[in-house]
Amino acid sequence: MPRPTLAVLALLSLLAVTGCSGDDTDEGPSQAASASASLSAADTLVQTALQQLDTGEDAKARATFENVLELDPDNVYAHYNLGLLAQDAGNDALALRQYDATLTADPEFTSALYNKGIVLEASDLEAAVELYRRALAIDPDLAAAHMRLGFALLHLGETDEAEGHLSTGVELDPSMADVPAPSYD
Repeated sequence: MPRPTLAVLALLSLLAVTGCSGDDTDEGPSQAASASASLSAADTLVQTALQQLDTGEDAKARATFENVLELDPDNVYAHYNLGLLAQDAGNDALALRQYDATLTADPEFTSALYNKGIVLEASDLEAAVELYRRALAIDPDLAAAHMRLGFALLHLGETDEAEGHLSTGVELDPSMADVPAPSYD
């Protein structure tokens, strides 16, 4: 999935989450106002960082996401995007740590499951397969996850299941028909 699409997805998810916050806490008025102000500052920084990603300012976005984590240490969007930046830079160890932090905060964050699977393909294909399966259990319409799972299963010799996932991936997104299989060597 291209980075701008992920940034837009994260931004839309952020807006949905912040727009649905309830007020059923036992915090006093000053604690609630302080928490709300911190959350608003973190949300604003996430939006800024996503805009920086969209314009190719990766170093600025990285710094901004790190600032988000100072305000909100469990912010899934900051952890996820720092993982994405690390993955793009070839720093798989850091990417995995950031995706793990994302999944600790939100075990159903499908983009983190998917990207962690991609990182793990070279070292632990079976673990990658399980991550793709988890992502698809949450969102069965993820064409790219069907494709990666299908290619991995083909490599592991599970041809029938693999062909089913590859077929579903192309059915969901016909442009996937031209996606080459990853190299597992």
